[in-house]
Amino acid sequence: MKVIILAAGEGTRLHPLTLTTPKPLIDIAGKTIVERIFSSLPDEIKEVIMVVGHLKEKIQTYLGDNFQDRKVIYAEQRERKGTFGALESAKDLIGVGERFMVLNGDDLHSKDELEKFLKTSERAFGVQKMVMPNYYSVVVEGENISGFRSQTETEKKEGTLVATGVYILDSEIFKHPGVVVFGGELGLPQTILAQKNDFPLTAITTSNWLTINYLSDIEKVEALLSNKEVSQN
Repeated sequence: MKVIILAAGEGTRLHPLTLTTPKPLIDIAGKTIVERIFSSLPDEIKEVIMVVGHLKEKIQTYLGDNFQDRKVIYAEQRERKGTFGALESAKDLIGVGERFMVLNGDDLHSKDELEKFLKTSERAFGVQKMVMPNYYSVVVEGENISGFRSQTETEKKEGTLVATGVYILDSEIFKHPGVVVFGGELGLPQTILAQKNDFPLTAITTSNWLTINYLSDIEKVEALLSNKEVSQN
């Protein structure tokens, strides 16, 4: 199976760090984000498609055409903006009827949780309970995702299920023109949901997703990883 890693963004919320360093190459406790992502990939993932843009040459130089014994191919995001626009950049590298995983190039996951996504025959949509007031709450009915809704005031304080940015999709996703979201961008989770009647979405709940959106997140994530490594020794 292939994985498409979305890594074209400028990372403006991590300025000034990302002015010279693309987000996937930010060091987290002695390892780059992208190195940690590769290490977390299930063994079934044999090929990695990196969607690049900002400082793409640095990512290409770092990874080359083979990294951690996995083939690496690059697709450049150009005109169409947003996460679905990024995914579309790689559509010519996906065969008809082919299933693939999608990850963000600035998130960390555990290998055992990513392996859970490969066990479903349907499309899969990752969710995790988090305190993230600016995110939409994901509605789960039974085992499937049914939609988004605004968070309640209680959920903004205590947490709710939000999308983690991990998906198992197939080539049929590229037949949709994309759902327009804020700023005219094309949203990937919104586009996936637009096809849910034809392609049911299995909810995969995780607990180890770590996001790196702000400079303050780097210190928090490093502390969490250090505590985890100490507990395993």
